[in-house]
Amino acid sequence: MTSAERLCIVAARSEGLLVDFVLIFLVRWGLKLVGADYLYFQPFLSDVAPPLSLEDFRYPASALFWGAMYFSSGMPEVIFFGAWFVYAVLTLAFFGRTLGMRQAGLVLVDATGRKPVFWRIVLRQLLMPVSSIAWLGFVFAGFTPNAEAFHDLVSGTRVTYVQKREL
Repeated sequence: MTSAERLCIVAARSEGLLVDFVLIFLVRWGLKLVGADYLYFQPFLSDVAPPLSLEDFRYPASALFWGAMYFSSGMPEVIFFGAWFVYAVLTLAFFGRTLGMRQAGLVLVDATGRKPVFWRIVLRQLLMPVSSIAWLGFVFAGFTPNAEAFHDLVSGTRVTYVQKREL
């Protein structure tokens, strides 16, 4: 794979992730619309005021997720990760790609080029947050032969373009 092809895969992966995140945030917006926005961890949040002090670490959820809940998504990252995990695992297991990957023309395959088995998909999605830390795991995609990110390397999967059928 040439560096230009690798760059195209990385760009398409970014496009697919953006579409998927927009879909998850639309779900979050729907929760807000029906009033279930701050349903989770609310008892902890009422006792915590920024900036955090050492006393606040007795509330594990609020100490770990305070910034994310108030500034990034408006709901706890645990719930956001759970929604993302379920969405991605189900769509990858049934269709081999998420809606964002479909829009970008990508599909998830294993080392042999077939649809990965369920446990590989679950492992890949469990490692996705590790790759997402400052996007460091996605840096691998720019340097590996098949543009695999960290979670792809560990789970034995890769993202590739879908072969288009001739009309």
